[in-house]
This record gives sequence, C-alpha cells and structure tokens, in this order.
Amino acid sequence: MSPALAAYYAAALPQLLRASRAAFPRAFPADWLRAAGLRPSASLLRRINAPARLYLERPGKLLRPLITRLLLEAFGKAPAAYEEVLGAVELMEASTVSFDDIIDGSGLRRGGPATHRLYGEKNAYLAYQASYNWAWRVFLSPSLRLEDWRREYILRSLSSEIFAYGYGQSAELWWTAGRREPSPEEYLSMSWDRIRFLSFNGPFRIGALLGGCARRELPRFEAAGSWLGMAYHLHGDELNLFPRSEAWGKPLADDITSGRYTYLYLTAIRLSSPALRAALRAALGDASISTAALKNVIDIVRRSGALEENRRMIGAFRRRALSELGSCRLRRRELSLLRSLAYYMADERDK
Repeated sequence: MSPALAAYYAAALPQLLRASRAAFPRAFPADWLRAAGLRPSASLLRRINAPARLYLERPGKLLRPLITRLLLEAFGKAPAAYEEVLGAVELMEASTVSFDDIIDGSGLRRGGPATHRLYGEKNAYLAYQASYNWAWRVFLSPSLRLEDWRREYILRSLSSEIFAYGYGQSAELWWTAGRREPSPEEYLSMSWDRIRFLSFNGPFRIGALLGGCARRELPRFEAAGSWLGMAYHLHGDELNLFPRSEAWGKPLADDITSGRYTYLYLTAIRLSSPALRAALRAALGDASISTAALKNVIDIVRRSGALEENRRMIGAFRRRALSELGSCRLRRRELSLLRSLAYYMADERDK
C-alpha cells in the first residue's frame, strides 16, 4: 500500500469501523417491529441479529466502503453525512460473504468459524436475507435527498446483481457437484456473474451516484469496479494456494480440498502433462488429502506456469480498471488514491 493510501486508510478506518458495526442492530427497534406487526423475541436475536452481526464484529479490510467514501470526497461530499450508506455497503458485503461460505462449504472466515458453523445454515440464510433488506432501506431515506432516478438506479442495479450473483453461484454448484470441469474461459464468465456485488462495481456506483455523477458517466465507474473486482478475485484465488501472510483467515488451499474450481487451478490442469493433470483432478474435493500430498499438488500448480498466467490476467483486468478510472472526471488527489488502491487490491494485498 502506498504511503499516501496508507495514511488515508488509517484516517478513514475509525469511521468505517463505526459505520460497519452500526449497520445492523443488536436488537430491532420496538417501534419498527410494531410497524411490521412483530414483537420483540429472543428468537429474533438468536436467529437473525446475532448471525447478521457476526462479520461486522469480525471486520475485514473494509475496502468497499473505503471506495464509496473516496468517491464521495472526490465529488466534494462530506463522508460524515453518509455513515449509514458506508455501513450499508459493508453490511451487504458481509452478508454476501456469509452466504458465499455456505455455498462454498467454507468453515472459517476472518480467523473464526463461519456464520453457518456458529448459528446453523437456516439461521445464516435468514440473516443474509434480513441484512440485504435492512441495508436497502438506507437508500430509501429522505435524508439522502436523492433524485428519484438515482435512488431507482441504485435499487434496480442491486436487485439485478443479486439475480446475476445467484445465477453465477448455480453455475459453479452445477460444475462442482457433478465434477463437470469448465474451461478457464468459462470460469471467468461465471466469475463475472458471481462476484457482482462481492466485486466492486456496487461501491463505485453508489459513491458516484450519491456524489452527483452525471448519468452518462456512470458506466465508467461501474466498469472500473467490475474489472477491479475480477483482478481482486483472481488474486484471492492465488493467495488461497500461496498465502503471503499468517493472517490469511482461511485454511491453506481450501479451494482444492472443498472442490472449488479456480482460474489458476483450471489453467494448471490445462498446462500440465497427462499424469500431473490426473493428479490435480484427483486432489480436487479430497477433504482427507494428506499435508504432504496437498503440498505436492500446490507445487504442481506452481511449476505448471499457471501462476504466471493468473498474474497476466490480473494485470490485464487491473489495466482495464485503471483505463476506466482515467476517463472519469475526478479530483487529482482521489484519482491518485484510487489508482494506488487498484494496485493494492490486484497485486499487493497479502490477505
């Protein structure tokens, strides 16, 4: 992370943490429950509030609200007036990750048990749905003073991207359950759908819309977020096999042991000899694989040339994102910070 970005991040972090932790209530307000025809109950706290708050209390890097905050400032807005929005952006991310963990069969997240492991899958699903509904209500608030088309654009985009996310998830489940091996190119196409809000087009779009961006310029911000999300995603797949930090919050190579395809792994299969290709395919989804055998599989990936191809693709996605950012009308300071953030997300981050 560049010194300028590190300084900005350190200054913004207290607000981002505060906004995130306030994004979903520990208990629903009594007047809100009455309006919804509900009564306070311990069951609600246990089944919805506690699981919905888990990843807010165990925060990640908070990069998505950081992006929204940067864009608000780039358009001359005071972030203090948008803390609820920053919290909503992180709440949607946290709930999406929680749902992702169920689909992927991930038992750990951010150094602790995943939501469904602590509260059960049914409660994790309920909390996921409640979190999105609670987050979306922020964009209906009159205090934002949004033009109708901006409010409608945000909500319509989020709604369509949830559908695309589910479509991508279903494609991955179909491949994984039947051991139907996609091509690396098919995997990238699925990822484009699957990571929609989990990527960064949402935070870019929300920051630009609330900042006052003209309608004709919105596609540039959305494209920058989408390409950066792809770079971030592929870099994360690399870190899963080749972590750069002991703070990496998931088991080593759980993409392999859980049977999840990645661009990196599919490229290694394509580039390897028939014998090594068979070893890679046999290891995928083997939850009981020995440590030695797993290390051997990771070494096959390393020696195949797939790591270099993965990094080449990351670079291509990052350059597309930077090109879109360069065409956006932003103040020099914030544009420089966003460029630094793109390099951090695509190349430099270690967890």
